[in-house]
Formats: sequence, C-alpha cells, structure tokens
Amino acid sequence: MKNILTILKKEFARFFKDRRMVLSIFLPGIMIFLVYTLMGTIMEKVNKVDENQKYTACVDENMPDVLSDQLSLILDIKEYESIDTAKADVAEGKLDLVILFPQNFMQAIENGASPDIQIYFNSAEDNSANGYGLVCGILETFKQAYAQPVFTINNDVLGDLAEERATVGKVLSMIMPMLMFSLLASGCIAVAPEAIAGEKERGTLSTVLITPIKRWQLAFGKIISLACFATLSGISSFIGLILSLPKLMNGVVSGDTAAYYSVGDYFMLLALIVSVVLVIISAFSIVSAYAKSVKEASSLIAPLMIVIILLGLFSMFTSTPELGLYAIPLLGSGFAFSSIMTFTISPIGFVLSIISNLVVAALLIVALSFMFKSERIMFNK
Repeated sequence: MKNILTILKKEFARFFKDRRMVLSIFLPGIMIFLVYTLMGTIMEKVNKVDENQKYTACVDENMPDVLSDQLSLILDIKEYESIDTAKADVAEGKLDLVILFPQNFMQAIENGASPDIQIYFNSAEDNSANGYGLVCGILETFKQAYAQPVFTINNDVLGDLAEERATVGKVLSMIMPMLMFSLLASGCIAVAPEAIAGEKERGTLSTVLITPIKRWQLAFGKIISLACFATLSGISSFIGLILSLPKLMNGVVSGDTAAYYSVGDYFMLLALIVSVVLVIISAFSIVSAYAKSVKEASSLIAPLMIVIILLGLFSMFTSTPELGLYAIPLLGSGFAFSSIMTFTISPIGFVLSIISNLVVAALLIVALSFMFKSERIMFNK
C-alpha cells in the first residue's frame, strides 16, 4: 500500500507541476463554457421573439367569422386586387401568406363535406414559414372541436412558393458555416502542429532562429505558407459541396447549383475563406509554438477546434443578425457565409467580417513573433 501511495504522489506531483498538462485537461471545459455563454447571450438577443409580431397575409372574403377573430391576432391582413399578385409577392418575400377558403366553408363542413383550405407560403423566408406554422396550428385546434376531420390544407395544391434559387440558398446557409469552419480547421490542424512543434521536436527550428532573419518575418512566412495549404483544402471542399448539392437534396434542386451565384459572390466567399484561415492558422501556430511536441500541440489545439466548429454551428440558427455581430472575428464570418448563400449579404457586414479577421490575425502574428524571441518557449527552458 505504501508503494502505491508513493507512485500516486509522484504522478500527482508530476501532473500539477507541469502547467502544460494542467492546461490540456481544463482548457476544453473553460473554452466551451465561455463560448456557450457567449453564444447563449447573443442568441437570446438576436432570436428574441416579438410577442406582438404579426405576419402579413392576403385572405379572401370567404374566411368564416368563427376563425376571423383568432387569425386576426397573428395576421396583418393586406388588400390585394388579384390573388395572383399576392402569390407573386409571397414568392418574392414581400408578403408572408395567402390564405384561400372555399365558398360556403362552414356550410360544407356542416353537410359532412371536407373542403380544402389553400395556404401559400415561402419556406425560404423565416417569417412566411413561421406564419404558415402558426396558421396551421390554429386551424388544427379548430378542427379538434369536431369529431372527425372536416377539412384539409393544401390537399390539391403545392403551397410552398419558394423558388429553387431561394431553396438552395436556404439549405446552403444552414450547412455552409459549420461545414466550412470544420473543413478549414481540419486543414489547419493537419499542418500547424508539425510546422512549429515538429521543428522544435526535431531541433531544426533552433537552426532557423540563429539566422539573421527577423522574428516577425519568420512568423509571417510561417503563417502565410500554412494558410495557403489550408486555403486550398477549403476551396476544394467548397467546390465539392456546390457540385454535389443536387444529389444531396435528392432531386429538389434540378439545375446547376453553382450558376445561382455570381462571380462577385465567389470572390466574397474566397476572401472570407482566406481571412478565416488566417485567424485559425495563426491561433493554431501559437499553440504549436507553445507546445513541446507535435502530440502536445495536437491535444491543445483540439479544444480550439471544437470552439471554431461551435461558432460555425451558431450561425445556422441566426438568419438576420445585427450589423455589429459581423465585427466579431470568426462568428461574423459565419454570418457572412450564410448571408452570401441567401443572397442577402450586406456590403458593410462583409467588410466588417473581413477586417475583424485580419486585425485578429495580425495581432496573433505579432504574438507569435514575440514567442519566437523567447528562449524559454522555443528551447523549453
């Protein structure tokens, strides 16, 4: 028993005296706590629902009085001279809903018929989709008052008026941020640990450090070269995603997905990818410079990779972010990815997301150059 206690004491002493090992154990929990707290705060602010919000709708004159009071609580009814014009506005996102009741709706129910209510909406617009869900809920509650189903909704028509272009944008806006952040982080983690920690471990970095090269030049050269490799990986993954989307959506997308976006859109995506890679590779390089070995660098980078993926995931749940959120490094880039995919990108938001990434990357490069000057860090003293 005494020998076992001696071994335990030795191992505990070794662990708690090594700050790197302590950091590798507690860093993931700390980072996840901070990121989830930030995400929860922002999500509460961005996705706060206005209880007084009403959805714009065109409702025909056949709406029964028994439903009029309930529907008027959530609908702002607009007058249209033509139903076709109203449906066109729904397709363009200018109107949320078009609701058509059959003639003599209540009489048909009383006679045992099953009239069909036609509701036209746009699934690519959040307000339209949410309004459609609320209206269907009210109608379903009304139906429960009867012993058997007494009417149908969109039995003979396709109510979704969203264009294929808008549908593609909506799908891509949901998956693009998290997917791109994951792929870019994977590309960075494949090269960052070996580039600095690997050279420290092999002893080749010390040879470079004794040359007349300035430390900021070494840091900048490392970051740019590694960023090029990770960017190529990210671009390749993006191209594969765009080309595979028609198959991925099982026939919902029939055309050439890539053709929906302009040359300017692709240049903006490229700029975002490059700026995001610069931030990620700079952060990973700092961790790699701090670590003693490739194995230690990989273990310390893992929590950061989780945080990056979570930031991309958060962008999926926020369709209309405030302009100031674009200025948050990486998180703003996730919003910009989504906005480009839905053709709603704000020029100011795009510029803010790029600038914030470049500023952070520059600060990280400066920090890395100072680390290269530290003998304690570089030579593990």
